[in-house]
Amino acid sequence: MIELKITKPDISTKSGELYFDSTLSDLEFLFFIIDTVLIGDYIPYHAKKTLELADGLATESEVIKSPEELLQEKPGNRIKKLRQHSQEFVEMIYSRQVDNFQTYIVNLVREILKVQPNILHNNHPQISIAQLLKVDSKDELISEVIENKVSSLANKGFKNIEEWCKLSGIPLAVDKGLKSKLKEFIAIRNIIVHNRCIVDEKYLRVVPHSKFKKGSLRKLTVDELYDAINIFSEIVKQTDIKSIDKFNLEESMLK
Repeated sequence: MIELKITKPDISTKSGELYFDSTLSDLEFLFFIIDTVLIGDYIPYHAKKTLELADGLATESEVIKSPEELLQEKPGNRIKKLRQHSQEFVEMIYSRQVDNFQTYIVNLVREILKVQPNILHNNHPQISIAQLLKVDSKDELISEVIENKVSSLANKGFKNIEEWCKLSGIPLAVDKGLKSKLKEFIAIRNIIVHNRCIVDEKYLRVVPHSKFKKGSLRKLTVDELYDAINIFSEIVKQTDIKSIDKFNLEESMLK
């Protein structure tokens, strides 16, 4: 089993702070649902056993002592139903994690461009005459150009964003060994959103050695969700450290 290792760093960029807040909120919701289901099964079980004990129909040694033990020894109807729909449940959280990571990158680019707008000098920014005429100052014009670039990046895939960051000197901390995993994470998100998590040709082009065949359901496990969260969170931490140091970004104290 993969252990979930996400923790807030001591300091972060504003973008990093938003990333961790969103991820931890999703995980809080995940654990809340699981706890609610466990307790929902245990309460009627415990009430039934309490009555049986009072009537001499059961002994203390026969009674399961906690919701966790009940899950292991005699799953209730709620746990069975949650297991039945575990794929859909994990898909929702998984997709949000990938979106949260990609949103972090776009937000970080915005932060960096606001303190280093000269990065755009070599990127041929486009601005219309209408946009030019409606601004009242140079600062407004720069803000308009930055938002144009950020919006453009937000509509592109991770590969294009990564290449742009590299060319622009933005230190996106993705080790070579993780690139194939990141590509798979994003490919999984894409088939969740666009194809009900059914494997298609696009997915297999990104993950050619997948054990899942075209037309089959790309089954997801909690371990895969935890793996993605661990990797995303570490990339965000390292990217934040490098970006704060290189561009002297404002730091958020998270603890």
